[in-house]
Amino acid sequence: RGVGQLCSVGVASVSWRRSVGVGATPGGMEWPGSSAKKVLVSGCFDLLHSGHVEFFQEAATLGELYVRIGTSDNVQALKGRAPMYSDEERLFMVRQIKGVHNAALSVGSGRFDFVEDAKELRPDIYFVNDDASQLEERMSLFEKAGLDVRIVVAPRKAAPGLEERSSTSMKERLREMLAAEDAAKQQLPMEAFHRSLPWRFCFCGGWMDLKWCNELWSGCAITINIAFHEGICRDECGLATSSRKWAAKLWNGGMPKHLGPLRAAQFLWGAENFDAAATEERLYWAGSQDHCGLLFSGVNKLCYAGGRHWPHTVVSLCDPADPRQAAIFAWLERVVHIVDIPFVSRPPGYNSQEVNRLKDPSVPLAEKVRMVRTLAEASEQAWEAILAMDAAKLGKALSDTMAAWEAMLPYTTDPYRGKDAAKSEELRAFVARHGFPHTAGCLFSGAGGGFLMVVSEASVEGAMKMRINTDPVVLPYGSSTIEEAHSAPRAGPPPSKPPWGVATPWHLDVDGRPFPDKAPDASQLATQMWRSASFACSRVVANARSCLLFDSCVEACNSDARVATVAAVAVASVVGVALGRGLR
Repeated sequence: RGVGQLCSVGVASVSWRRSVGVGATPGGMEWPGSSAKKVLVSGCFDLLHSGHVEFFQEAATLGELYVRIGTSDNVQALKGRAPMYSDEERLFMVRQIKGVHNAALSVGSGRFDFVEDAKELRPDIYFVNDDASQLEERMSLFEKAGLDVRIVVAPRKAAPGLEERSSTSMKERLREMLAAEDAAKQQLPMEAFHRSLPWRFCFCGGWMDLKWCNELWSGCAITINIAFHEGICRDECGLATSSRKWAAKLWNGGMPKHLGPLRAAQFLWGAENFDAAATEERLYWAGSQDHCGLLFSGVNKLCYAGGRHWPHTVVSLCDPADPRQAAIFAWLERVVHIVDIPFVSRPPGYNSQEVNRLKDPSVPLAEKVRMVRTLAEASEQAWEAILAMDAAKLGKALSDTMAAWEAMLPYTTDPYRGKDAAKSEELRAFVARHGFPHTAGCLFSGAGGGFLMVVSEASVEGAMKMRINTDPVVLPYGSSTIEEAHSAPRAGPPPSKPPWGVATPWHLDVDGRPFPDKAPDASQLATQMWRSASFACSRVVANARSCLLFDSCVEACNSDARVATVAAVAVASVVGVALGRGLR
């Protein structure tokens, strides 16, 4: 055919002569004078397997084999993802294969990056498998470059006694293995995820994240995201055990790295609260500080108001490159001591809300407001103390929080109250030994005990030290500044209307896009519920629960909007299965 010839091994129209030994072609054929020929092959050669080795060895029978490997940058540009192995690793592996005379990274780019290599090498043969595409175009490119190259097409085959392999089949097998691994993870105990799932302390302001608390007085909860510590990080110690279990179910023991912390926290909050038995009348709600505290790294102020389950503002200090923030992290790690309670602090069947004075109709409203205000102001003092690095003020804030808990929910500070006098006294004495004036102050890590978080400039016997985690738990996000931390919303009377801010869930649509800077009206809420319900039908059930933040929605609507919203949910529930994500 002249310059540039296309040959298929074994095709009758091509003249071959049978031979063995040096220069033998695939199938026992020999190219005339093949021992002096240059043979070029090209590809990514990422998931190297036995099929690649057989391919190289077949090509090497035609002459000296030159392998040109596509660079990571070119693979990224063509496929939208980088190869699994680096340029250096792929080059190293290919060079170790018997029969490869020379291997190098391709100097070209694009789908036909090998053409530039061919101009330099001037090969006699370009060797490909029979599943190679655009052969005529490749031949045309060789001709335009003035190269006398023959393209030899060989059938894909396995080495004798081995299964046929391809990169596609290898990827499919890897997917099957990962799916099996994911299924197996669902059977693992929580201990298996202790290092892969995040941990947090609710450092101050616990209970402010519940509507029946923050509807009486606005305030904040302070969370600290911590690195894994063998002695500290264990279940049933006030470190969001229930929420972490839901995270393991929802994300199979990993974290959703494609989501921002706010969005991921919404999914997790929804999954835990809207389970199959959830109703608007349920007694227990997992507070959103659990979920935000797990998903936002560093030290966080979560501001609640207006009888909402979700914070209207999140201030997150998580930048160790900021000297002022780094100083705060180091100071907290130094003055906060985690003391293990040397006996079981929670009896079997413990219920922290066995007595809830905020829900008791016999307690005057003014008294309820006073109790919540005490809690909110203690948490506000704790935040100011953290920014000022004032240990005395911080310790007092923690002790004041403990006192507020006892007034509101007596069983949070004494789970044996009225049931076991000896154990009750033992627990109270233990707390007293670690409180003021022996230290600056202390607070339980969770309702009913867990650990004591003790603030002290001096060392505390037997205490463990936490390390604050500032690495992103999910998709990286920008840290708040110290100035923003100082100007964050403060504790105060409940607002006349909900403080709709960028962190409010109903300020965001399903994809995290913000509504206009005002409370959504009835039609917006109805539309959002429709989209949320239809979207939920196409997702894992646990993910779907988090999309239907029904409680926040209904409370924000007037009576007409409630009707519209409920109607939208009812209709969407029926048609959503059919329409699914398409309605988005």
